[in-house]
Amino acid sequence: MNNNLYMSTLLKAFDILDCFDDDQQEIGISDISAKVGLPVSSVHRIIQSLEFEGLLSQNQESKKYALGSKMLAYSRKCGQYQRYQQIAAKYVDELCRITEENVNLATCSGDQITNIYTAETHFVLRPNFPLYSPFPAHCTGVGRVFLSHMSEAAQKWVYENNADAIGMSQEEFLALLRKARKDGYAQDDQAFNAGLRCVAAPIYLGGGKLLFALSISAPTARMDDAAYENARKLVLKYAELISQEIQSVEFRF
Repeated sequence: MNNNLYMSTLLKAFDILDCFDDDQQEIGISDISAKVGLPVSSVHRIIQSLEFEGLLSQNQESKKYALGSKMLAYSRKCGQYQRYQQIAAKYVDELCRITEENVNLATCSGDQITNIYTAETHFVLRPNFPLYSPFPAHCTGVGRVFLSHMSEAAQKWVYENNADAIGMSQEEFLALLRKARKDGYAQDDQAFNAGLRCVAAPIYLGGGKLLFALSISAPTARMDDAAYENARKLVLKYAELISQEIQSVEFRF
């Protein structure tokens, strides 16, 4: 597969849509161009297609763009996804009570992950991952879970675009992801941030379709090797519990 596929117009269109925080925001084409790092002429061509499909609309007075009516139609189709998130959230809260450490639920887009739900420890010293803010996938436990489920072509694309930050050879990186897929979990032992450990496991829909990743994160001051191993066992157990309940709901629809 040609790695250039991942630089396609489709991905650039998603970058443009990601510029909008909500359906009330209007952005001018020059600002969009600056945000996505593309020439105005290229942005204009992509926006024309998005507008034609109803994904963006233009304010005829200000000439700025906003999310279109078709995005609302898509959002209405996501009710079941929100139900899945609600199911996972109750287990995230329970796991936080048991471990007394931060527990995160995350999704992935390309080479970035986003935490969509977090239960925080009562300790003052704790990780700080703002919700809905992107973080690099290659050095986070949840990110490695998602990357391990991607095709090798996609994994190579991630490596090529983050090689300096990854700090290992491509083969070492691919081997790390193959191991995470085989083991059913991924670890981040101070790869994302010095003094921070994380272990993550996948949450599946039916048919082995990856939906979320679940993680426990804690500073090394509280997560020694024994605590790290216990966190690994717990995150695997709870990821399986969440997957089972989500799949039982999925199959009823």
